[in-house]
Amino acid sequence: MADPVGPPSPVKGEVAVFHDEPYRARGAVGLWPCVELLPEPGRPTPEGVAPRESADGSVGYPVPLESLEAWYAVTWTFRWRGELFECTAATPATLSGNYLGSDEHFAKEHLKRRVIGYRGVFPRDEVTELEQHRKDLLQPRHALVRRLDEVDHFRPKAYAVHHGRTYPAAAEADASGLIALTTGDERPEDLIADPRDPSGERFLAAPEQLDAWYRIHWTFRWRGGPFDAVGTVDGRVKGVYTGGSWGFADSFQLDPETGPDGVHTQYTVQAGLKGVTDLEQHRTDLLTKQ
Repeated sequence: MADPVGPPSPVKGEVAVFHDEPYRARGAVGLWPCVELLPEPGRPTPEGVAPRESADGSVGYPVPLESLEAWYAVTWTFRWRGELFECTAATPATLSGNYLGSDEHFAKEHLKRRVIGYRGVFPRDEVTELEQHRKDLLQPRHALVRRLDEVDHFRPKAYAVHHGRTYPAAAEADASGLIALTTGDERPEDLIADPRDPSGERFLAAPEQLDAWYRIHWTFRWRGGPFDAVGTVDGRVKGVYTGGSWGFADSFQLDPETGPDGVHTQYTVQAGLKGVTDLEQHRTDLLTKQ
C-alpha cells in the first residue's frame, strides 16, 4: 500500500513520471511549460537530462511536457475516531493532520488550535482510511499551452492583407510611408524587398497596395482593474494597467516598469487565467489612420 513516508510519495506536493520513474517535481520557473524533476538524495539522476540551478540555489532537471507520462499533485487524508483529516506530516509511528470536519466539541476536546482550524498528531495504529488523492496537472497544462498558442500568448500583433493573403506586418509605417510585411518563402512581385532585412523574408508595401492592415490586441480585467495584455510569462497573462488609480496599483502591489518611451513608469501584473475576467480581443484598422 502507498504511504506518505519516503520517496517519491510526498505528504503534499507534486510528482512527475519520467521514463516510468516517479520523481518529486515542480514547474520550471523561467522555462515554462517545462517541469523540473527533483530526485531525492541518493537516487540516480534522470538519464539524459541536464541539471539546472534555480534562483534559490536548488537543482532541478527540466523536461518538456511531452516527455512525461504523468504529472500530478498529491494530498493524503485519513480518519481518526471517525473524523476526517488532511495529512500534513508523517513518520513511521505517527501521522499529523489538519481537521476537515465541523464538530467543534470534538475539536476542542481532542485537538490543538491553529490560527484557522484545528490540528493533531496521532499514533499510526489509531488511524484508519489512509488515502492518497491525485490531481492531474499534465492535461490542464497541455490545454493551457494550446490555448495560449492559439492566441499567440495574447501579444499585440499587426497584420496586412495583400492580394487576399494575410501576412504578419509592422504596426507602423517607416519614414517613407511603407509597411514591412513578413512573407516567408513567398516573393510578391509587385512589392520591393526590404533592404534592411538580411533574411530576405520581408517586403515593403505602400498602403494603397494593401487590402487591409490592422492591429490585434487583448484587454482584460483583474481584481476589477483594466489591463492591456502584452504577452504571457510562465503561463500567466502579463498586462499593463490602464486605469488611473494609484491606490489600485499600490493596494495590489503591481510591478513598476519603465514604459516604452523610456521615461514614464507603467504598472504591470502577471495574472493566472483563472483570475482574469472580461478577456476580449480588439481589432484596430490601421489603413484608416494613414
